[in-house]
Amino acid sequence: MQTQPDRKGQRSSCFIRVFAFIIIGISIFYVLGQIVMPKRFPYDKSTDAAKLRYYVNEERDSIDALILGTSHPSKGILPMEMYRLYGIKSYNLATSAQPIQASYYALKEAVRYQHPKVVIWDVSNLYIEDASRWHWKLVVDEMALGVNKIDYLKEYLEKNESVGSTGTSAETESAKNAEETIYTNLFPLLEYHTRWKELSKQDFFVWDQKNRDFAKGGQITSVVGGAISVEEMNSLTNGLLQNNEKIVYEHHSEGADRKQERDVSYSTEIPDENVEWFLKIKDLCDANNIQLLAVKVPAVEEPQRYSSAWTEAKHHKTKTFCEENGVAFYDLLYDTDIGLDWTKDTNDSGRHLNLYGAQKVSADLGSYLKEHFELSGEHTKQWDRDLRSYEKVREVALLELEQDFVTYIDLLTDVFGESTIFITVSDEMTVGLSAADIDALRNLGLQTDYTKAVQYSYIVVIENGEVKYEASSNRPLEYSGVCSRSGKEYELYSSGWWTVSKASIQIDGTEYAVNTRGMNIVVYDDSRDLVLDSVAFDTWEEVHTPTRNNGRINGFAEAFEQYIMEVEDQ
Repeated sequence: MQTQPDRKGQRSSCFIRVFAFIIIGISIFYVLGQIVMPKRFPYDKSTDAAKLRYYVNEERDSIDALILGTSHPSKGILPMEMYRLYGIKSYNLATSAQPIQASYYALKEAVRYQHPKVVIWDVSNLYIEDASRWHWKLVVDEMALGVNKIDYLKEYLEKNESVGSTGTSAETESAKNAEETIYTNLFPLLEYHTRWKELSKQDFFVWDQKNRDFAKGGQITSVVGGAISVEEMNSLTNGLLQNNEKIVYEHHSEGADRKQERDVSYSTEIPDENVEWFLKIKDLCDANNIQLLAVKVPAVEEPQRYSSAWTEAKHHKTKTFCEENGVAFYDLLYDTDIGLDWTKDTNDSGRHLNLYGAQKVSADLGSYLKEHFELSGEHTKQWDRDLRSYEKVREVALLELEQDFVTYIDLLTDVFGESTIFITVSDEMTVGLSAADIDALRNLGLQTDYTKAVQYSYIVVIENGEVKYEASSNRPLEYSGVCSRSGKEYELYSSGWWTVSKASIQIDGTEYAVNTRGMNIVVYDDSRDLVLDSVAFDTWEEVHTPTRNNGRINGFAEAFEQYIMEVEDQ
């Protein structure tokens, strides 16, 4: 007798296969999306760190204070400085030109994981009306899938027609050109599929989701770029405030016609929409029993060139606004004197603070928090481990920032003794050397009689605190070798004033010397195959002005990420 086929069983088996196929397809789609999504690792100088992605890995309810706002607090408030000095455990969720809507949803997402006692909100984005798509996406790409992300996307997409895109990166262009919908933002593969040409091996580490950001969202910058004075900025502002009419002279045969109309070129008015979002932030803090502190990290620039220049006019407007809404406001430029030196403490003409300036802001703000808020101030083992990682970065950043020759050489002697140090000279190196300079070089282990090396070529190699090679000559010098740990070959060249001035320091075929007059120095971590600094001090001049090219040699990218994350158990 012929048996009938088990149609029910066949349908069940077919359903299981289809279901499995769908699940596998969705999984592959998700993984590919995570791979092509732009990665923002902590201490990538080129962009904001992955704030929310690392924040969620912090121990629950361990954060005392959250920091929100734009790039000014992102670079100007360093949580690890406040922890180092006062034991305050804070986390910095600020991002470049962060829209005030993004601050609200970043906070709403953040309180799912932590219950901070205080939210520190920098008021810069109170005045931002049209943030670019790129700046909106710095937050949305890092948010976990959920109601907050969807609500934030709705706000973002409503703004999509009016906001511009000012960035030039591939990420920005991708965001600008995409036909954006809720779905393209929820599924990164739909938007970022064109990134496949740019992928590096760090893009494939999508399963390593448990890392913490040792810097807790703070961004160190290690470039020096002077700014105008606060007084000059406010003088320019007064001129802009008075210049509130557009005047046109149209010339013709019978003379000229004068036309004028109201045209405000500078305003301190806060957009109504931003007032609404500010009140939402305040209400969200109240609902979660969090105290809200409005602050302002200093930013000095010509106001007609930089709309976020923190002028006295905006200070008074904001102070009145906060008083009217019952929110404490602490201005780190006008309410206190933290000793900022605008020739040294900024990295881009006053718009953002470098490590020097950020240390001053963080120390003062930490003291203010300790005085006005009940924060534990207790150190923990995990934060102490992260502090050791942070201090490694801080050491390198301070080396990169150092402007004084003697202090720099002392750092090489006392702090970077395990590194490999290459020195080559171009043109002339001796005329400007002082007794203090020579003493510092002697402490480094060098023996050359610099009074007899005027306009000479000069080469030095120091490994693990020991001078491996030192020579000077009235003719060009060449020296090559192999690094003991990395195995990388290096080639050095020096030529003094009489023989076509040149300095070259090549490691594994890549040129790192600045190649300007004086001592060209490259500091190389041989154990990690990482160049830490490249500088030339003009030791021909009495004031040894340094020239650096660290923007090229060290972007704090993957190699530096590995360097700073290696923390010994102590």
